[in-house]
Amino acid sequence: MMAGSLHFLLLSLCVLLEPVTEIGGLLLKPVLSGPSEAYVRSEVQFDCAVPGWSSPLTFELRKDAGDLIAAENNVKVTFTLQVTEGSEGEYYCRLTAGGQTSNSIHFQAVIPVIGAQLSSDPDPAIIYEGQKLVLRCLVRKGTHLSFTWYHNTQELDSSSELHRLSGDALTVDGATEMHAGIYSCTAQNQMTVNPRFSSSRNLLVTVKKHISVPSLSFTVFSNGSGLTANISCRSERGSAPVTFRLMLDGLELDVKREDSLESWFVLPVSVGLDLGVAQCEAQTETQQLLSDPVRLLVVSVGGAVRVTVTYLYDADGTVAAARLKCVPDRGTFPTFSWCLNHSSLPAEGAAHAVTHHGQILILTEVSAGFYGCRVRDSFNDSSVWVVSEDIFIQKTDLAATPIEVIALVFCGFLSIVIVLCSFFMFWSTKNRNNTCKHHSNQDVIQSEMIT
Repeated sequence: MMAGSLHFLLLSLCVLLEPVTEIGGLLLKPVLSGPSEAYVRSEVQFDCAVPGWSSPLTFELRKDAGDLIAAENNVKVTFTLQVTEGSEGEYYCRLTAGGQTSNSIHFQAVIPVIGAQLSSDPDPAIIYEGQKLVLRCLVRKGTHLSFTWYHNTQELDSSSELHRLSGDALTVDGATEMHAGIYSCTAQNQMTVNPRFSSSRNLLVTVKKHISVPSLSFTVFSNGSGLTANISCRSERGSAPVTFRLMLDGLELDVKREDSLESWFVLPVSVGLDLGVAQCEAQTETQQLLSDPVRLLVVSVGGAVRVTVTYLYDADGTVAAARLKCVPDRGTFPTFSWCLNHSSLPAEGAAHAVTHHGQILILTEVSAGFYGCRVRDSFNDSSVWVVSEDIFIQKTDLAATPIEVIALVFCGFLSIVIVLCSFFMFWSTKNRNNTCKHHSNQDVIQSEMIT
């Protein structure tokens, strides 16, 4: 027993004093074990040992290019480290005797994430259709992060035709109405155990529509002492606010900024007085559009008044309805009234309807009788009605089928073509005879001259 103890002491002394890397056919290859990640300000332990070896050895813990972290002599060595931001790197252990190195462990020093917030470009997140939008998920602190995006509380899994996800950024190349809404993001430390999260506040993204070309129209009303034009400048499509300008013959008269798509301007007018050409301009941050010109001229109702009729047929070719239109020779703002057999027709009835501010009368059931209309200025209740001539409407007189009408027109057209062809043939024959006679006379004259 004494001899065995002496042999063990001598062998240990040889290992400590000489660079022996192989004993009894065994290669002294150290093995390093430990974590690959940990949060800053936490403690981690790295273990270094030679498998199957039971004698003390001197182990060195080194980092990256060989920086010595610690050294210790034992059969199995445990190195305890306080994790800092500078602890990240490649770790390995090394035997002092022989210089054999272990496997390496890439260690990540993770800073816990805090303070996630959204930023937008442009800021504020108000854009027009077609513009680019970039959202970023920023954090006050944190490393080794992954990001999750939400749009209207729905998670965005990956890049698509609507958006691109890259790192901490969400990019929209051409915004549409579908991109409007509430966005948020969550930043997460990429840790296998105990991952930490930080979520941003919601960010509202507004996608505005481009406005359409404005249209200008005006109406006239009496204010007691005269007439006033109420001028409307309106865009049918778009997003407010919009700045409207009223211009007369190219000169700016008034400017209004509206939180709607329409603005109203007032201007005194007189019957028969031409104020010039009016236009309105609609302007946003990205657009400046001009309406078509409209002449500001109020003409009183006058001249003759006519009634035109259009018949509507059903599938069987019978008259199903009639459309009557009241057409005055002149008048900017007329008001209309209809009569049947010299009795006034109400605006609505079981067998008729009035449209287009009273100008058109639709007879859904054609009743025989004399129809007429009368017209006067809408802005002057004391003006005189101008009355049209009555027109007689009778359903039986209109019961010609479209096929019969087409056949009649075709026969008339064919008759005209036959007459014209006959006349052309007669004219060609007569012209040919005259030409022959003319050449014959010339031959006789030349013969006499030769004789």
